[in-house]
Amino acid sequence: MVESAFATSISATTPVGLLAAERNSGGADRFTDVDDLAAALLERALNGNKIIDIAREHPDPNRRNHLSIVAVEQRERAFIDRSFTVEEQQSRGAWFLPEQTSLKCRSINLAAYVRHHPWHAISIASEDRARMRLAAGPDALAALALLIPLFDTIFAPIFIRASASPDPADAQRTMWAEVFASLDRIGINPSPALAVLDYGGGWSRLDRAGQAQARAAFLDALAAHNLVEVVTRFRAQRLQALAARTVQKAIRGTPLARQTLTKPLQLTLAAYFGGDWMAFLDYLGLPPNPNEEVTTALPTAKLFVGGASKAKAAAAEHGLDVGDAHAMLAAFLGQSDSVSPVDRRVEVLRRWWSEFDSAHARQNSQMDALWGIVEDTDYMIGYQKGPSFQLYQRLLPPGLLTDIAQYWEGTTLPRWPNAIVTEPYPHKIMAESFGSAVSIWHGIALTAWYICEGPYSRTSLEGLRTHHERDLAALAEAGTPIHPGLFDELIGAEKYLGKPQSLETHTHHLQLENGTVGIRISGGGERRDGFEILRDIITRHRRGWAGRHLDEYLKQRWTSELSRVFQEVHRTIAVKGKPPTVKQFARFAATAATHWFGGDLAGLSSAIGEKAPPSLQRVRLFSMPTHELIDAVYAALGGEPYEENLRITDFPKADGYRQRSRLATASVRYLQLMEALGRPPDQTEFGAKRYEWEWAGDLNGGWPEYKRAVEGTLNGPSLPHGA
Repeated sequence: MVESAFATSISATTPVGLLAAERNSGGADRFTDVDDLAAALLERALNGNKIIDIAREHPDPNRRNHLSIVAVEQRERAFIDRSFTVEEQQSRGAWFLPEQTSLKCRSINLAAYVRHHPWHAISIASEDRARMRLAAGPDALAALALLIPLFDTIFAPIFIRASASPDPADAQRTMWAEVFASLDRIGINPSPALAVLDYGGGWSRLDRAGQAQARAAFLDALAAHNLVEVVTRFRAQRLQALAARTVQKAIRGTPLARQTLTKPLQLTLAAYFGGDWMAFLDYLGLPPNPNEEVTTALPTAKLFVGGASKAKAAAAEHGLDVGDAHAMLAAFLGQSDSVSPVDRRVEVLRRWWSEFDSAHARQNSQMDALWGIVEDTDYMIGYQKGPSFQLYQRLLPPGLLTDIAQYWEGTTLPRWPNAIVTEPYPHKIMAESFGSAVSIWHGIALTAWYICEGPYSRTSLEGLRTHHERDLAALAEAGTPIHPGLFDELIGAEKYLGKPQSLETHTHHLQLENGTVGIRISGGGERRDGFEILRDIITRHRRGWAGRHLDEYLKQRWTSELSRVFQEVHRTIAVKGKPPTVKQFARFAATAATHWFGGDLAGLSSAIGEKAPPSLQRVRLFSMPTHELIDAVYAALGGEPYEENLRITDFPKADGYRQRSRLATASVRYLQLMEALGRPPDQTEFGAKRYEWEWAGDLNGGWPEYKRAVEGTLNGPSLPHGA
């Protein structure tokens, strides 16, 4: 049982009661900085100031971004940097913090949007989300643990009103009663400005302008409150939940952190105690559990990837015959020789780089673009212009093509890690394994080509450095930077290029069914002489970089990915007191296993020195190349080749083809699931609701036909429906 009267009393009192107990026990001072920070940011938000800024490292908001808290003074900045640095919190035992997280920040800047963009505030706020590494900076953790819970609670009425709930009247009344009760508990008092948002308060009778005014009035009403009291009550409410859980688990004395901390409570500990479980127990007046182990640092990864040099070194160290050392290492790796799966793939990557470099170095203005030598997209059916289909098949030697297909043809599905399944795009996975160096060197070369040969380029020579900022940072972080002189030379070389020459524009007049004429314009853009000037600059820098860094870069690629898996295993042990299950392991290890072990989780486990899960069976159901399979499914669904102008002349028909195309592309996922499950997936496992089914009437009408089309490829191409 808990022996702390303070812990027992605060878990059962009100937020006001907890704050009074803190003052009486002398424990309130420890929260002064965090309460002042939260109150100051809330006040500035209500006054119309933006609190955070999200820098998009990629146009897709689900890719990595960077979040900054911008509305802070120097003293507050020092507190954030001191209290919310992931490394500092982990040194106190907070290994429960995720390496990467999705931040849904829509409430943090909402007040600023209501003040300055009243007509579109909700839409703009919905875009405030970021996917990022928590270790990238303290602001992300401060937002996740401190600000989002507070702002989500306070601004809940605005978002609920924007969602237009379809629930019955009684359910909505109950929900709104709970919302206003939660506001009342943290000191936000009832007022006419709040009442209009309540169910039956007259919101539905307001026009758009009236609703915008009501939201602004709600902010004014909030600003009139004692905001320090609001944030301290909110903190007290969160601490009460943590204390109550601790008391509940304290059956035979103080519970262990891993027995107590749910995910929401982990964030409470991070927000108000710097992730320090011992500091929280001290706050409660409880002694630590004698079995509590606080891990202040994870062990250093030791990687076992074999190789002839290691066998020779081991033989010399232990006085063994070199042949015996090779045999022992091969037995450890579970294979016939001592060359590890990682070494095999690194050797293929080196060979691939040589061919990639050679193709770019010999390209000239009389040749086609090299967009397609790197596979970076899935196969799609449609009219959109894209990379040259499987250009690498024409440019790479047969032996290299065979090795890429062999070494990257297996993968593991994290949710179903019971089998190694088929990877439909081995060249894409090979390029992902190579990493940022491919993205940036290929991207720079393509930019030079399209600037000179047209018709358009994604960026200018002057904008190249910014366009590839993320990849440049990744290479610099790996200790293999690209010399900045490359970009200066390219900018300087632009004056030697020829004058822009307009490319031919084609205007197409289309006769529509209703008798009108539509117009489609194709071609256009411009080209310039001088591609070879840019090519030679890029080639010189690319080969200089490779000579200095390629070996170290490739080593960094596999060591960093395997080390992250090792650290995640030990982070799990630190949090839960036991190793991850196979499914938990697969969630964070599947990518590294696919890149370096053909999807073999057991091989990856051995390489990081951990107990390997049972060996996985390799299952193969794909009976044809990926693009042929997708084409066959598309045809079986009734899809036909179509041109862009069909979207003008007969949009419903073209859109039906587009829907079938998306489903045909997803057929490889369907077969992967069959391989992993040992049976066809159901609609939920496949994620059928993510796709459109109007071409078949609805999902129930289209699903059986889709199953027939995909499963028909198991023994060869499917026949069109009705054939």
